Amino acid sequence: MKILIIDDEGPDRKGMAIALAREGYSDVMLADSGDAGIEMARSFQPDVILIDVVLKEMNGLDVCRKIREIQEVKAKIVVITGHLDAVDVQKATSSGADEIIEKTVGFANIGQTIRDLTK
Repeated sequence: MKILIIDDEGPDRKGMAIALAREGYSDVMLADSGDAGIEMARSFQPDVILIDVVLKEMNGLDVCRKIREIQEVKAKIVVITGHLDAVDVQKATSSGADEIIEKTVGFANIGQTIRDLTK
C-alpha cells in the first residue's frame, strides 16, 4: 500500500512515517508543502493520503480539494489536526476528506484509521 504524508512540520512527518513503519507500511512518501503534496499525489498515485489541516502556504482542506480534482488520483484522504474541535467536519468532508483524525502521541491512531478505510 502506498501512502503519502503532507505536513510542513518535519517532526510530525517523521513521527507519522515511523508510526506507519511500525504498522508494516513501508511505501511512504513525504511532502513538506501543499504544492509538493499535490504534485506527489499525481506522480506517486498513493492509496492513502494523510494531510495536516494547518499548512503554511495553503490550508490542508484546499490541498484536499485540489487533489480530488485530479481524476487519476483515487486515494482515500485522511485530514489530520491537532484539535478536532477546531475543524469543521462538514467543510472537511465537502473538501473530499474520507476521515478526520486528531494527532495523538506517537500517532498511534493512524494505522487503525488506514486499515478501517482500506478494508
